[in-house]
Amino acid sequence: MKTVNTGDFLLKFEGIAEKEMLMYRAVIEMVQEDYDINSIKVSDITGRAGIGKGTAYEYFSSKEEIIVKALLYDTYVQIKNIEQIMKKNISFQEKYYLLLDFLEEKLPYTKGVGSLLKMFTGTYEVKETFRGEIEKFHLQENCPLIYVEKMIDDYMEQGFREGLFSEGEVVVRRSVFATQVTGYIYCILNQYYAGGFTKEAARDFSYNGVLKLLNP
Repeated sequence: MKTVNTGDFLLKFEGIAEKEMLMYRAVIEMVQEDYDINSIKVSDITGRAGIGKGTAYEYFSSKEEIIVKALLYDTYVQIKNIEQIMKKNISFQEKYYLLLDFLEEKLPYTKGVGSLLKMFTGTYEVKETFRGEIEKFHLQENCPLIYVEKMIDDYMEQGFREGLFSEGEVVVRRSVFATQVTGYIYCILNQYYAGGFTKEAARDFSYNGVLKLLNP
């Protein structure tokens, strides 16, 4: 398995200066309110943060750097929350349900993470001035997406050790985990369980799907 150096990413957001944090929060709030990232100006960020425009350049070299790092910070917060679930000394199934509950609770507040994913994958059309800033993180070995993959791999290994499934291929495990969790999220977003298919039934269906697909 590939060794991932997560230190740079996880430590990058420890001990952030107050004004820097205010700017991150301002960007995250605007993204939550469906602002187009391309149209956000430094003055928009600093105005919402309650600081002077010139202060932004004491911490960042450009608007693009502020926005990309703010989205990375939002991702960092969610990863740390998921990490706390994964570290619990509980069963594979208990962790799975806690993770689904967490995702359901946080879905309305994770547009920042979604925007970052779209920027990384090229499905969010951003101005050319963003490209260089995005590329810096996309090419690094400590990309947060790689760290998430490592957490998933460790988690799926727990299920394998518990004898819940026989599939040993890491890529297959990741794929199954992603499709079943995504399926549950789709149910939540479309409220499929409202018509007699309860939340509990949706969770069980998602979890049992993982076991069935990983027991060829």
